[in-house]
Amino acid sequence: MGVVGAAGGMRRSHAAALGALGALLLLLLARHAPAPPPRRPRPAPPPRAPPPPAPPAHPAQPAQPAQPPRLPPNSTARAPVTPAAHTQAPARDPRVVLTRDLYVAGHERPHPELCPALGARLRLLVLVTSAPSHASARDAVRLTWGHYAARSDVALGFVLGAPPAALRPAIAAEDALYGDLIVGRSVDSYSNLTLKTLSMLEWADTYCPRAPRLLKTDDDMFINVPRLLQFATAPARVNATRSIWGKVVRKSLPKRTTKSKYYVSPLQFPGKVFPDFATGPAYLVSGDCIRILLDAAGGERYLRLEDVFITGVLAARLKIARLHSPEFYNRKVAPHPCAVQRGIAIHMVRYHEQFDLWRKLLDGKTKCAS
Repeated sequence: MGVVGAAGGMRRSHAAALGALGALLLLLLARHAPAPPPRRPRPAPPPRAPPPPAPPAHPAQPAQPAQPPRLPPNSTARAPVTPAAHTQAPARDPRVVLTRDLYVAGHERPHPELCPALGARLRLLVLVTSAPSHASARDAVRLTWGHYAARSDVALGFVLGAPPAALRPAIAAEDALYGDLIVGRSVDSYSNLTLKTLSMLEWADTYCPRAPRLLKTDDDMFINVPRLLQFATAPARVNATRSIWGKVVRKSLPKRTTKSKYYVSPLQFPGKVFPDFATGPAYLVSGDCIRILLDAAGGERYLRLEDVFITGVLAARLKIARLHSPEFYNRKVAPHPCAVQRGIAIHMVRYHEQFDLWRKLLDGKTKCAS
């Protein structure tokens, strides 16, 4: 037992010594081992660019300037003045219709030959507004007072709107025979009389700009052309500018009842009293007014009463004088030779009455008091 115990003790001592020796070797190896390379720091990611701002839900469109009224194809027409970019027009009631929204420029049948030399040799241009179906009324004018268009100093033409398809063959045949139908592009109707009058102004400005005087009249009128020439060349008027002569109505009130033939909506004319205007059956315009009336029309509210619009609203805005002249009867009168010879314009004349008034105008027997 003693020997065995001694041997076991020796084995434990050797094991302990070997363990201590191994620990010492591990310590020496750890101390002399090369250090691991230092870890390189990961480079920081580049800074992200800020994202672009999100577009608004409803991007605002750049304001578009209002379209100017279309000018007639005249080489001398002035370019319309565009408002400054910083000027913002007031908002417009969407129910309001401007004249430029409706008017169609140009002519299907222009007939520039009706005004030779752009009117340089004329004393008077007479343009008669007529409906496409009024062929007999036009014939009566041609056979009576329209004869004065044979003079070299007087020109005459009939102004129509675009006719319906059913009447186009008849219009073409009539125009082929007489060559005096000026046909615009706006549809011919009573509510479009303003458009027809603008077509008349456009034609005069385009093809007859040098005529000193324009008479606008209707196909149911009798016109005393010699008296009109005498009136236009009187010393008090021969050099007048920016003037309209006719039967001037003052302080007329708009008709607001829809049953009236002359009904005017507040959207077409919001005022309570019309400006002074010359009644539409016949009025005389100085030549310098034609261009400025045409240029000013597009930006105004459309008004179906052409005489109120042209000689009232536009003329008042442009400071054109409206001069009352009693020679413009613009109504039906007693068919007496003296009344016919003293007056300039008689209204509501039917086909057969044109010939009766023509005979009385040429009557040389009746003595009229001065």
